[in-house]
Amino acid sequence: MVVAKLRYGFIFLLFTLNLSAAETKDRIADKEVTAAEVTIDTEHTAVNEPLFSHWTSEAELGFVQTTGNTETESLNFKFALDNKRKDWEHSLKLESSRNADSTGTTAERYLLLLKSQYTLTKLSYLFGRLQYEDDRFSGYNYQASEIIGYGRRLVKTDELKINAELGAGMRQNDFENGKTESEKLAVAAADLDWKISKSANLTEELSIEIGEDRTISKSVTGLKTKINSSLSSKVSYTVKHASEVPVGTKKTDTELAVTLVYTFK
Repeated sequence: MVVAKLRYGFIFLLFTLNLSAAETKDRIADKEVTAAEVTIDTEHTAVNEPLFSHWTSEAELGFVQTTGNTETESLNFKFALDNKRKDWEHSLKLESSRNADSTGTTAERYLLLLKSQYTLTKLSYLFGRLQYEDDRFSGYNYQASEIIGYGRRLVKTDELKINAELGAGMRQNDFENGKTESEKLAVAAADLDWKISKSANLTEELSIEIGEDRTISKSVTGLKTKINSSLSSKVSYTVKHASEVPVGTKKTDTELAVTLVYTFK
């Protein structure tokens, strides 16, 4: 488990250094052009302007505590960082959730996801994805996967965006009983982002990972409503199902979360 964490930490470090080096190079090159030669347009310039680099990030936080006859505590935290430049897009996602009651911690989960994609055409791209998940009450010490594949932008308008992806790779499972195993994966995924109004967005993320030993499917539905230019509220519902699980754990997990989202500009 320690080796796996060090490996993913090293990958994350390389990912960060790569972006920083590219960013520094772009800034030096930027000094050779005037402001009139660079148009800052996050929807179009990121694809067409070789010197353009656009960063976005947002953080989600949800906390619920009850006292009295029932004492419970729930904490959800998510952080997302995205960088777009000419033909490349890099993203980082961190997630943490914890639930506890008077008997102690009842759920605890951590997720790290790194993804890079390279644009082939206006409608297609290649991608690579690394994921590490530590769910303390799932029967696993951790699960990790490495995926490469092809993506297609099925719909891309100002109001609606739909993407679909197909990929293949490997998954490593480290069980709490000390057993470890690796399996080949076939992956299919789709995501939707629908701007319902000026202040509301509906998102849907679907994925299915078909492995040699087990199949894992996941659905994440979210509704985000703007409070002001930087702050939003979000309601999300997650369903995760595994065809095979360790003894003593359930095949289906669900989560309903209400969070505040802060977008860094």
